[in-house]
Amino acid sequence: MDEQVEEIYRQVADQITPEDFQARVEEKVSLMAGLCDSRTAAMLVARDLGASEVLTKIGSIRPESGNVIFTGKVLAVSEIREFPRSDGSMGRVSNLTLADETGSVRVTLWDETAELVRSGDLKVGQCLKIRGLAKEGYTGTEVSLGRSGSIEEVDADISPRTTLYKIAEIKSDMSDLNLLGTVVDPGEIRQFIRKDGGTGQVRSVLLGDETGKIRLTLWDTQAAMPLEKGETIEVVGGSCRERYGSLEIQTGSYSTVKKSSKKVQFREMMTQIADLKPGMIASVSGFVTGLGEVRQFQRDDGRAGRVANIYISDNSGRIRVALWGEHVDLLAGLDLGYRAEIIDAMTKSGWNEELEISCGWRTRITFAPPG
Repeated sequence: MDEQVEEIYRQVADQITPEDFQARVEEKVSLMAGLCDSRTAAMLVARDLGASEVLTKIGSIRPESGNVIFTGKVLAVSEIREFPRSDGSMGRVSNLTLADETGSVRVTLWDETAELVRSGDLKVGQCLKIRGLAKEGYTGTEVSLGRSGSIEEVDADISPRTTLYKIAEIKSDMSDLNLLGTVVDPGEIRQFIRKDGGTGQVRSVLLGDETGKIRLTLWDTQAAMPLEKGETIEVVGGSCRERYGSLEIQTGSYSTVKKSSKKVQFREMMTQIADLKPGMIASVSGFVTGLGEVRQFQRDDGRAGRVANIYISDNSGRIRVALWGEHVDLLAGLDLGYRAEIIDAMTKSGWNEELEISCGWRTRITFAPPG
């Protein structure tokens, strides 16, 4: 029983065993010929058992959740912002941040509902029941209170999560994330041109803790903060997105990024060569046991590129490693027997379906002489 189905089951647990509930869920999915997922099927089963409404924990809300009903405590209330509509009328919008013990989510209020902020009917500390539509917003998952939605104050004892997130707990589309991480790789500041012609700065920092690692994207003044490997930084109000198959924390004007004196443990998790499978992003270490020639090639956009293959071995096996672009420069002075450490590389099927490691722009490679 997956996490979301189990959450729904707990609301009818006094009426049915877990095994029978799961069986009914699978039957419902089968009867609907795969037109609904297990979460939707679980909600239908719960309603069949007499549940008038099925509440969702905030931490389980995702853009694909559709219509949701949940309760939470109000942590923040934004000012009302007015904007012109295409028909010339003025629209109004405000945001609430609600939280429970599983996480937090932003709720968007429109027009008449937004006026509840101006009147003072909605304020920090209230416990509310929300009926709305989950979707992907600018800072992760948000719930929109459209015409079919509703909001009501409830008498509930809700204790929002106060602990920081561990990296392994972070999921795509989460918002209002707070975490501590040690700087594994401070990255480099890059300049870019904005659409309005102005100049901006961006920086990709790799953070780690005892549960894993994740990329943090910093913009402008946050990107310019001095960072060194091994320092600890605290992120308040970040949001998570999936890019290039990996999770990444985004920050903005709504976020705070600062250094912390707290210590965070991190140890790079290495994968044995024999345990590698296609599609993995993994880190391996071993010894250089083969060196290939550098090949020149032409990219699709006409630019020249370079690639070279080497082989590395550990006590479980041997694998080909493809070095691209600037990584090829690392071959200068490299010889058989050198220690190799390759961090965050993609494994894939290469020539003759042989498994190989491909080192992209996010891959970090170090070579050291034996001894």
